[in-house]
Amino acid sequence: MMPELQWPLSDSQRKEPRPLRRLDQGLRDHGFLRLEVPDFDWHRLHLVFTGSRQFFTQSMAEKRRFGYQSASENFGYQGVSEEALNPASGQFDAKEAFTMRNIRQHSGPLESWPSAEFQRLMIAFYEQCFELMASITSSIAVIAGLPEDYFQSRLSGENVTLRLLRYPAATSSSAEADQVLAGEHTDYGLLTLLFQDGAPGLEVQDREGVWQLVPAVANRVVVNVGDLMQRWTNDAYPSTLHRVRQQGNAVDRYSVAFFADPNSNVEVTPWPTFVTAEKPARYQTILSGEHIQAKLEASHRPLLSAGLE
Repeated sequence: MMPELQWPLSDSQRKEPRPLRRLDQGLRDHGFLRLEVPDFDWHRLHLVFTGSRQFFTQSMAEKRRFGYQSASENFGYQGVSEEALNPASGQFDAKEAFTMRNIRQHSGPLESWPSAEFQRLMIAFYEQCFELMASITSSIAVIAGLPEDYFQSRLSGENVTLRLLRYPAATSSSAEADQVLAGEHTDYGLLTLLFQDGAPGLEVQDREGVWQLVPAVANRVVVNVGDLMQRWTNDAYPSTLHRVRQQGNAVDRYSVAFFADPNSNVEVTPWPTFVTAEKPARYQTILSGEHIQAKLEASHRPLLSAGLE
């Protein structure tokens, strides 16, 4: 079962031994956990979901005005079957997305955004997620025996991405009853914050290889470890496989993901705290940007379904 932690943003006691132990243990055991954050602005999240629904219910021609141009920019609209989070499967994902990388530097031009109001809302929510993410990563730094501000210069926003997602509702077709809507994958970077609207679909693979459905609990944040965090912790925190599968939902599933990925020039090598004589370093040093870009390009490679990539 996924652990749940109380995580007040304004509480300095988060860095006391007991909360740190619970955070550390949850990440070690599952790579996933759920946070209850009482002082998070949940009303703003409600507005983000409203804005997401308004955008995705527009005509395709209107959505295409803000189309995704390249994996290097990682910004804009993508329709159904335009991404494959599991490239090896040869199957595209049955979802729509509006991706917003590095919003702090992508505040213009306005024609990149559906509206000025949409832009202001997403920037405000991005900053709110940044605050929550910083509270978690500073605690992880303490656990790792690093300076509390270790991530401040390594996670400035260059690769930090906010993503709106829509998964279509089930139809009467029995073939779609358990359709995989987003292929099994691990996330690429440090941590992901996921917000759900109440419609289930996220599944996580446990240590026995069994897929477990994650409840879509309102006003909670699902946090999961990414590949680079797994490398930094020398496999202590697993970057766990997950997917989205149709649960027979009669309504569309909406979610909002915030990907906290390090700056491109950050070198990632196992931290000394997680390296011992019994467990030597399992990874060579890599550059964050090279890893993230390779993953993005693979997921957007064309003609996967035809085997012609």
